[in-house]
Amino acid sequence: MEENTFLYNAIKLYYSKGYYDKQQVARFVELGKITREQYAAITGEVYSGTVPTEPTPETPPATEEPTTDTGSETPPTDGTDGGDTEPPSEGPSGATDGSAGA
Repeated sequence: MEENTFLYNAIKLYYSKGYYDKQQVARFVELGKITREQYAAITGEVYSGTVPTEPTPETPPATEEPTTDTGSETPPTDGTDGGDTEPPSEGPSGATDGSAGA
């Protein structure tokens, strides 16, 4: 496999700036974009063959139960469907500006 030094240097820079985490760098190894040795040089850890799991802000903790919508909202009592309270405006139908078209 030919080593891509440009991609390696970019990944190394992004990891050092905090844009990539170890899990993302490991994914580049899985995709064959960098070598295991390059992973070790970037992260300072030996690539174990599996993607290390690190908690991310997008992943909620496993102990937290998901919330569900129970549909217990009270429908409006003013006879509307709950949408806009302003009636739609209607413009004049077929009105022209008086100019002759070509």
